[in-house]
Parts: sequence; structure tokens; C-alpha cells
Amino acid sequence: MIEYIVIFLILTTGCESNVFSVTFDPKSIISTTSKQFVGVTLDTGLLRVRWDKLDFRSPKVLTLAKGLSPYSKTYLRLGGTAADFCTFTLSNNTSRNTKKLHPGRLSKDDLLFHLKRNKHKNLTEFFMTGITWDEIHEFVQKAKLDLIFDLNVLKRTKDQKWNSTNAIELLKYTQGRGYTMAGWELGNEPNSFHHLNSSLNVTAESLGGDFFQLSKILNHFPEIKGCILTGPSTTQLNKKPTIKYFSDFMATEGGREVTSPNFHQYYVNGRIATVDDFTNSEVLDSLQDELRTGNRIIEATGRKRKLWLGETSSAYGGGADGLSDAYVAAFMWLDKLGISAKNNVDVVLRQSFYGGKYALLDATTVDPNPDYWLTVLYKRLVGNKVLNVISSPLSGDVRFYAHCSAEGFPQGSVTVYGMNLLSKGVNVTFPQFEGQLKIYLLSAPNQNLKSRFVNLNGITLEMTSDTSLPELTPRSGPNLLFLPPFSYVFIVADNKIYSKSCLDT
Repeated sequence: MIEYIVIFLILTTGCESNVFSVTFDPKSIISTTSKQFVGVTLDTGLLRVRWDKLDFRSPKVLTLAKGLSPYSKTYLRLGGTAADFCTFTLSNNTSRNTKKLHPGRLSKDDLLFHLKRNKHKNLTEFFMTGITWDEIHEFVQKAKLDLIFDLNVLKRTKDQKWNSTNAIELLKYTQGRGYTMAGWELGNEPNSFHHLNSSLNVTAESLGGDFFQLSKILNHFPEIKGCILTGPSTTQLNKKPTIKYFSDFMATEGGREVTSPNFHQYYVNGRIATVDDFTNSEVLDSLQDELRTGNRIIEATGRKRKLWLGETSSAYGGGADGLSDAYVAAFMWLDKLGISAKNNVDVVLRQSFYGGKYALLDATTVDPNPDYWLTVLYKRLVGNKVLNVISSPLSGDVRFYAHCSAEGFPQGSVTVYGMNLLSKGVNVTFPQFEGQLKIYLLSAPNQNLKSRFVNLNGITLEMTSDTSLPELTPRSGPNLLFLPPFSYVFIVADNKIYSKSCLDT
């Protein structure tokens, strides 16, 4: 007989109470993610502005980056729209070589660099110097990050094939300096290049040929190629043309070389998003269909590969000001991690570590935004083995996920995490958990969902100094918990073996 742990959610409304039961099977693992499941990104566009206020040598920045790697390295993807307009150069004087390329004036022999921030700006290429590449690698080594770099796919020959000359120059330089790489990417959202310029069109079949070419080149650099080749890095899989592009690419020779098929995902438009969007269960659930679509396409290839969210956050367009960088963003972020882990996603790369309103760090002060603390807690508490959870009756507004606990806890322990999207508090009981539990309850200061801070068990989280994070201390509690309105929680049950499937074999 299958043993089940039962979680009862008691929703109190006036004199009535509704009992919700949530069960997970402790003897069955439904999905296993990478141990580097949660990664971060930096936008290549930061190279153009010399990293803005992000100082790689800052003790504060290094402390915050290291905080994301409690047990294993964290993936850092350096990519984005600007990646397809970036040229590597050994010269330290890039200004004299920069040329503005205007639509309609490109010669057939010109490499196509098309960065169009808006219709009023010229399209320009820009340069990443060897010194900058050195700075990047110095940072990732000190910060315990694993680098994935997005190469420029819009360097095309006159017959519209990928011109790999500049990529090979970067590979040679990387190998000569003895740097290591986690992996590579080629192009950013190639299915939507026509939005940058109507003359641009890299088909799925053409991109497949480009990836095949890159895979063969990387074989000549075994010391630095890394284990990852990720693509096609399309926009989200919620429209038929994008789904077709993703599917057509995966069927190509180059698509078969990709180790980590990925797409990008955002829930809402940052320019018009509201607080209600961030706590809307239907908005959160929209991700599920996209993940199923991606998994179905990968499965059809017949190769055992796992889906990635190669770039993802709450709101596209740089995020929603006052929302994506506020407490309320946690619900989208935490639920995305839970749904992705359940749906066989191997890695989720958060856009971004720094830059934009959706960043983990504030753009001006480089102080942690609320989602930074959520990310740190997730990586410290949640392991990579996922347990099946069933709620009865179903409630989209009170949702929980269960995993084997992270490496820092005894084998067989279980971490449950979840949220209350309701404007009223709920009582949660864990009848099969014994003794005292470790409870990490997170809430908005003064119930302000737009707060730039978050409370952990009633205490506001802030850095204690530039070189240390605060103690993220749980409180002990029994198997009955009151979950306040619009709050979320991590609970670790580690005082006995609650899941034999969480034991390493």
C-alpha cells in the first residue's frame, strides 16, 4: 500500500470552514531537476554601458552573487537581444572601429548587426574587448558562477549562413587564457528578428545549420566547450508560429546537437501590468501549457533531453516598475519554480541578476530586491527531487509543492513550499509531520504588496554589511500554521525520514 503524507488546509470563512487536503507520495519521485536548477542572467547590453553600476570587484556584489551558490555553482547566462550585435575584439580601442549601419544601406558583404532599441535609433554594432572578457571570468570564478555565453548569430555571410570567424577568435582567446565555460548559446529569440528589422529572417532550418556548424567548431576546443549547448532560445511557446519554429528547429541536424532545448517566458506586459496580475492564479497557470508543449516537442525527437527556461521573469519589456522589483513579484517567481520542477524542466534562468526592473538587485543601490531573498532560500532549502502533490478539492489560490530537502539537511527530509494568494489568512496543518518544523514565513511589511522589502518571520531582511548576508533563521513550530493573506512559506521537516525516495541510493 502506498503511504501518503496528508496536508490539510483549513480555510476559515466566518463560522464555516472548508478542509483542503494535499497529499504527496513519499515513495515516488515524479521529476528530477539539475542541481543547478535556479540560475541567473546578465544582459549583453550591459557591455555597451560598461556594466552600468554593477562593479564586479565590489565586495557587496560578490557577496550577493556567492549567496546564490550554497551547495553548487550557479549558472550565469550572458545573453539577450544585444548578444546579436556584439563583436569580440582584442583591440582596446573600439571607438574608431565602430560603424553605424543604416537599414537599406548594407552591402552584401557587410556582417548584419541590427540593434534597434526603437524606430528612431540607428542600428549599431558594439565591441567586447579581451579585457572585458577577462573581467567577466575573474568575476564568475570568484562568485562561484558557471558561465553560458550567447554568441552573435547575426554575423552572416553574403549567402546568409552564420559567419563563425569572430566566434572562433573568442574561443581561441578563451582557451589561451585557460578559462572554463559551462556552455554556449547562439542567437537570442531568432523567431522574432523581423521585429528588429523587416529584412532580417533566420529560418529554423537555417538556424539548425548554424548550430550544427557551432557544435563541430566546439569539438576543436574540448578544454572550454563545456557540457551545454542551448537553443533555439525562442520567445514563449504560446503562439503557433513560435511553436512551429521551435519544433522545426528541433528536427534539424543542429537541433539534434543541442543538449538543453530552451525557450523564453514572461507572464505579462510590464508596461500595463497590475498588482492583481501578480496574484492571479489564472496568470500563474498559463505557464503550464507552454511547458507541456516544449516537453512534447522534445519527446518527439526521440532523444533524452530536458527543457530549459533559458530566460524568464515576471513581465517582459524590462519588467513592471514597482511590481517586478517589489514583494508581490514573489508569487510569480516561486510558483514558476514549483511548476517548472514538476514539469521536468532542468534549469530556470532568472532574468536577471542585475539590470531591468525584474532584477534580483536594485539598479541604483545594488541592494537585494525581495526576489533575491526568495531565491537564496529556495536554493538553501529545496532539493532537486520532486514529489507528487495532489490537492482536494483543488484550489488555485492556495498552492503547495514538495521536494526532497536540499543538501544541507538529513537525507529523507522533505521541504514543502507554497503560497496564499487570498486576501484572507488560512490555517494549514501538516498532520503527518511530527515534532517541531522549521518554518520560514515570508510576508509584506505593513501588508504593502508593493514594498521593496520582505519580512522573514516578522523581521525585515537586509544585508548586515557589504560582506555578509543576514541569518535566514527559521522559527520552530508544530504541524499547524496560519498563513497570512498574500504570503508564502517554506517548511522543512527534517526530524525523521519522511520520504524514503529522498534517500540517496
